[in-house]
Amino acid sequence: MKKLFLGVAFLNLLDGIISFIGLNGSFMVEANPFMNALYSTSPVLFLGFKMTLSLLLLLLVFYDKIPRRKWVTLMANVVSIIYIFVFCLHGIWIIQSIF
Repeated sequence: MKKLFLGVAFLNLLDGIISFIGLNGSFMVEANPFMNALYSTSPVLFLGFKMTLSLLLLLLVFYDKIPRRKWVTLMANVVSIIYIFVFCLHGIWIIQSIF
């Protein structure tokens, strides 16, 4: 479970950085309405929010406070699958912007 949470924290942070670069360079659009509103308000706020979420996940791992519930494991797996899909989209946008 710790590895899963570490992975989600890493993917979330990486997604924030790639999204920040993509949005800043107008290579992509933010599909998540909440994150789009954050970015529209302040790109630094957008990136800070993503960093804070990753830090919270890391703290849960570090202090061994991950809830031992089936639904938590299920949600972490679902989030991981969503991030894999998102990274495929990021890859497509990056390739399209290069060529």
